[in-house]
Amino acid sequence: MIATITSVPPPVDSSGDDRYVWRHGVDDYKPCFSSLQTWQQIRVTHPTVPWSKIVWFPQAIPRFSFITWLALKDRLSTGARSRAWGCYHVCLLCGEPDETRYHMFFACPYLFTVWIDLVGYLLGSRVNPDWSITIASFLSTRRKEIDTCLLKLAFQTTIYSLWRERNSRRHQG
Repeated sequence: MIATITSVPPPVDSSGDDRYVWRHGVDDYKPCFSSLQTWQQIRVTHPTVPWSKIVWFPQAIPRFSFITWLALKDRLSTGARSRAWGCYHVCLLCGEPDETRYHMFFACPYLFTVWIDLVGYLLGSRVNPDWSITIASFLSTRRKEIDTCLLKLAFQTTIYSLWRERNSRRHQG
């Protein structure tokens, strides 16, 4: 094997010295490295979800955005998810036996009271305990830019704070 490898002469390129080139696209190579272009080459793209602007906006607090993103994707480990592992949890705030994302945000009477107190002024009579209706109202209603920003921040802050309080009660008694 080594004899075969050493017997083959290396290709001769008369164009000059060896150089590095970086792939920027299909059949597009350049001498400069771009982390953006590298990321574009290796990532898997997905269509933008309608609720992305509720989560990712310039004024957002990253840790709040992350928990909100998990909530919108229904990936928080609520009682409904824990049930799949054989653990049964009730809502620690109202005693509801079925702790789901829909219950926590904002069908739980305790949490809905907090939500109304926080956003009642911004939403007026349109405050609804239904998760889907709440998300749809963010996407459909026209508001002033400052009101939209405040509402998104209030939404993220509420989800983050309630999730943190729930976990504190669950894990620290």
